[in-house]
Amino acid sequence: MTETSTSTRERELDGIRMQVEGERDRLQHELDQLRSDGGGRDDAHFHEHPTDHAGEMEEHDRQLAIRENLDQMFSQCQDALGRLERGEYGICRSCGQEIDIERLKALPYATKCIPCKEARRD
Repeated sequence: MTETSTSTRERELDGIRMQVEGERDRLQHELDQLRSDGGGRDDAHFHEHPTDHAGEMEEHDRQLAIRENLDQMFSQCQDALGRLERGEYGICRSCGQEIDIERLKALPYATKCIPCKEARRD
């Protein structure tokens, strides 16, 4: 890789870092909001007959699924930022080659290049 393309990639990685940091902060805010909205909730009534509180149980399950998804996305952001700090970001965990910058822009949490990701699907 030439010096020009290295500096271009570094600038693009800096932009991705800002994108991931912004996403991490947004997710943290959503998680905080979700915890504060449901944090003081009394779930003791779930031990009563299920049909008495089916709607509440469904909402509880929905909120739990949302929180798990947000937690997973937050972890992916933290992992990507850690890889950026260690200089491991953008390197395929399978083959060790650089992941195409366009893939990283589209999916900043990518840990594998497209050929390795596609090979895993076989």
